This record gives sequence, C-alpha cells and structure tokens, in this order.
Amino acid sequence: TEHAAGKNAYTYVSEKRKISQALIDTFMLGYAPSRSQSLSKYLTGKKHYKPDELIEAGVSFYKNGALMDFFQNRLIFPIQDARGNVIAFSGRALDEKSMPKYINTRETPVYIKGDSLYGIFFAKDNIKKEQKVILMEGEFDVLTSIKEGITNVVAVKGTALTENQIKLLKRYANKIVFCFDTDAAGTEAQKRSIALIGKEGITASVVIPPEGKDADEILNENPTLFKKAL
Repeated sequence: TEHAAGKNAYTYVSEKRKISQALIDTFMLGYAPSRSQSLSKYLTGKKHYKPDELIEAGVSFYKNGALMDFFQNRLIFPIQDARGNVIAFSGRALDEKSMPKYINTRETPVYIKGDSLYGIFFAKDNIKKEQKVILMEGEFDVLTSIKEGITNVVAVKGTALTENQIKLLKRYANKIVFCFDTDAAGTEAQKRSIALIGKEGITASVVIPPEGKDADEILNENPTLFKKAL
C-alpha cells in the first residue's frame, strides 16, 4: 500500500475493484514484485530461513539451480484458517493476458486445499449469527460482498466442496447458500457439492445471479439487484 513497487497493484484494487483501505488491511492484501528473487533473497538473507524451508512452505522453487519466488508480479491474497493463521496464498495476475489468472500455494504440511475456505476467519461469527453461509467462487466475490454489507460469505476456489469443508461449515451453520458463477464449471461444481451436503443433513439453496454475471460484477454494478436475488 505504500511501497512504490506495489503502486499498480494498489491502484488496481482500490480504484478498479473499489476495495476500501480497511478491507485491504483486514484481509492483508499484498503484492509480489515482478523481480524473480525478491522474496527468496529477503527471507534467506534478512530473515535467515533455509532454502528448503521456503520450498516446503511453497513460496519458492529452484530453477536452473537458483532459488526463485513462486509468486511474481501478482496481487496476493493470504489464505487463513478458521483460527486466523496464514496457511497459504492465492496470487492473481495483474496483466489480463497472463495465464493462469490465479495460482495458489501448492499443498504443504499446513495447507490442504480441500480443508480450507477463503474468508472463514472473518466470516465465522457472522455465519453463526445468520445461521447460514453464502458460498462463492473467488476472493473478489467475498471482498465485494463484505463491502456491500453481506458478511456471512466465504469462497471455495472454483471447485466442488469437499467433505472436510462441509464439516468445517457445519460447525457454524446448517444452511449453505450457493452463489457460484453461472458458467458450466460453476453449475457442475454446485451440483456435485449439493449431492455431498445432503448426506450431512445440511440444507442448500442456490442464488441465480441476475443477468448471468458473477457476484462481484453485479455487486459493483447494481448491489440492490444482487441483494434481491439473495
């Protein structure tokens, strides 16, 4: 938010995505510089971590014998567990031509993709209060929802729910409201998820986003329309 290297990323988040400074701070959004060894050199040189520890944590890898940063020139979303520990990262490309658009920390001793949900630490008390959780696909869906006052929301990274994620959500509420993207992949993920949660005795409903857009788009264009659908 203050370093010159992060200026483009900060402008993208605050101006294009209209995410407030308070949300940027709460969710600890960051930026991985385009220089390919910035983090690796900092953590080994200044913080005295061993290269093997960085590789085990999923933040670095070896290329042609050199220790390189896994995330480069990406907006960074830290992923927290239900206790607030940062266990992994998701990195979004800032250049729309870069593919894949998102990359995540590979699975590590502390991060198992199928056990985690983006935003659970922030949302858990609100989920309990509302007695339902709204399930979305992406980080920006979650942040834009919170910006509009919808706070019982988490994201599940574009795939169907796993049994462990369902058990985690069941601690806080017995109703899941699906709000996935309306494309074929999102629809298929919803179907697979609903088949699983029926076994756990959890009720489900599905929000059909108006105009076939994703939650983030509609919330930015017409939040009232989205809230009505919800």
